[in-house]
Amino acid sequence: MWRDIQLLEFKSITDAKKKLKTISKRWNYFGDKLNRRGALIAEGLTSKKWGSIEFPTSLPALPAFTLLDTGRLAYSLKVQRPTSSGEISFKENKKIPPSRAYLKLWEAFSILGKWPQAGESVIELGASPGSWSWALAELGATVLSVDRSPLHENLSRYPNIRFQKGDAFSLEPQKSDWLVSDVICFPGKLLEYVTHWLASGQCQKFICTLKFTGTPDPAIVDRFRRLPHSRVLHLFHNKNEVTWICDASVVSR
Repeated sequence: MWRDIQLLEFKSITDAKKKLKTISKRWNYFGDKLNRRGALIAEGLTSKKWGSIEFPTSLPALPAFTLLDTGRLAYSLKVQRPTSSGEISFKENKKIPPSRAYLKLWEAFSILGKWPQAGESVIELGASPGSWSWALAELGATVLSVDRSPLHENLSRYPNIRFQKGDAFSLEPQKSDWLVSDVICFPGKLLEYVTHWLASGQCQKFICTLKFTGTPDPAIVDRFRRLPHSRVLHLFHNKNEVTWICDASVVSR
């Protein structure tokens, strides 16, 4: 999504480069039409070729431009995602984590620009089989993993993961730096639960997946979005779900 789109007229490829450089030194180019001409303008302006990214990393969204015709382009300084297509590919660990679900957590952290630090505490709801717990433990955080089903045996090697058997939503608010959840439940139930946590003041940083069966419910998504310091995104690694991010650095939309 591009916000606050501006139009720019130019006389040549060189003129377009010069004018874009006065606005920003780094750009993402989105080639829709006149792709060859746009690619020539983009040479020397784009910062990198996006490939598989090593996590942890912060992925700020660069301004982006696209050509409208041979003498006009549209650009935006306010872009929602770090890549022009929204696709983010990470270098994966295919040996230890029990599933690839951790990729959406990595993506959320990367877009937020922060993640749990060594020594910070994280509560994960509905943790089994444990790929999110693995990702959090690898960052050095102390993880309390709550689920009725046990974690995968590969995670027994991590002393900073403590498993607690039980219903995720039976856990009362307690002091924690982060609360994360990829639990399968009705989004309305999750909203009621995290609202209770927010009111308690025990935790102020949240990343939770809102999962839908059948048609997504825009009304419940909007209620999450209206919570203080919140964003709701459909990540590249989401499927029939979206991700709610809550942090003091987020400007609610």
